Amino acid sequence: MDRKCVHSCKGLCNALEVAEHREQESLTQYREYASGCDYPDVKQLLDALIADRERALRLLRETREMLREKFNLMDSINDSFA
Repeated sequence: MDRKCVHSCKGLCNALEVAEHREQESLTQYREYASGCDYPDVKQLLDALIADRERALRLLRETREMLREKFNLMDSINDSFA
C-alpha cells in the first residue's frame, strides 16, 4: 500500500489511511504471535505491543473521523453562503 500524499485532506487523507492499514496489519501479526507464544516475558512484550497498536489504531480512526466532521462542517458553512 504505497500511496503518495496529495496534500489535500478534503475527503480522504492518504497518510491516515495508509497508517491505519499498517497498524491493523501489525496488530493482526502481533496477535498471531501472542496466541502461539508460551514464554511469559515474550508474551508480556507482545501483549504490550498489541495494546500500543490498539491505541494507535484508535487514535488514527478518531482523527480521521474528526477531520471528516470538520470538513463536513466547513462544507455546510460554505454552502450556506452559496
